[in-house]
Amino acid sequence: MTATTSLLTAEIDPNSVRPGWVALLIVLALGAATVLLWRNMGKQLKKIDFDGENDSAGDPAPSGDPVSTDNSAAPAGDAGPTDTKATPTPTQSDSK
Repeated sequence: MTATTSLLTAEIDPNSVRPGWVALLIVLALGAATVLLWRNMGKQLKKIDFDGENDSAGDPAPSGDPVSTDNSAAPAGDAGPTDTKATPTPTQSDSK
């Protein structure tokens, strides 16, 4: 314990401590990566149509499948309320 205490209490000469080249290279690499990511984000944001000028929300998405006119299945969000009385669950009194 005395070794760590002596390291913590030792005075460091500010004239002999200098930042190293490795720290400079890390900072420069982080700066370059930030600039490249910023430029790429700008390009991606330019591709987005915010105004809705080319609004094709009503048009179906192009795919290789033929267009189906079968409307028998209801959409996932349009399920109506279910009737729980239609299928009674058996109880112990029913099984006797």
